[in-house]
Amino acid sequence: MRREFRCINRFKYKLYVILCILLLNSNVNPILAQKKPYRLRWNLDVSLASASLATLGTSYFFQLQTAPLTTQQVQSLNPDNIPRFDRIAVHQYSTTARDLSNVLLYTAFATRLGIFYANRETRKDLIEIGVVGYQSLFMSQALANGLKLVKRNRPYVHNPAVPMSVKTEREARFSFFSAHTTTASTICFTTAFAYSAYFPESKYNKLMWASAITIPAVEGFLRVKAGKHYPSDVITGYLVGLGTSYLMHRLHRGK
Repeated sequence: MRREFRCINRFKYKLYVILCILLLNSNVNPILAQKKPYRLRWNLDVSLASASLATLGTSYFFQLQTAPLTTQQVQSLNPDNIPRFDRIAVHQYSTTARDLSNVLLYTAFATRLGIFYANRETRKDLIEIGVVGYQSLFMSQALANGLKLVKRNRPYVHNPAVPMSVKTEREARFSFFSAHTTTASTICFTTAFAYSAYFPESKYNKLMWASAITIPAVEGFLRVKAGKHYPSDVITGYLVGLGTSYLMHRLHRGK
């Protein structure tokens, strides 16, 4: 888990570097940029990206300072203190669901990029589409990781079938809210908003929106099934991903 945590951190910082490169290249021809569905704004985008990175860095720092649960603390936990709506997650712990959630997330990311690269009209605007997408992703991840500091224990710490060595890892303290579901929601809804902006009359819009609604929901289900999150964690992540995607879509719409 620690290795997965470090890999995710490196992945997010690489995305930030890519975003900065895209921003630098986005100002080559501002006259043409104004005619596109999305318009980039240097001051806004750099400020937003920097704020997101600062929040991510700060949250990671404090997460690393978080003490894991001790064996005595785990044994003293009472699942009856969990809201009734969330108790279903306590009995879940599927490594298959965990692995499938990772596959679904990375597949969604790759296929969404492919949709715009495959089309000639959107391929020339990959910078604008990419920046809007990365801004949405960084903002949603900043919120998700910042609120990890509420230190809500993951559901599996209540599951007697889970090894104590897993329950006493630092990672077990960061249930709220689901970063996986947030990421899937952000990627899918950002894609749907962008596709609708470029192809408002396309017959595939309904399919794009149907997949945007469904894929994050499946991701959330798998995270609950894996014992990683409570239903309220994944619902929150779903809504945050939708909200940040819509916000960035509106902020960058060309006039």
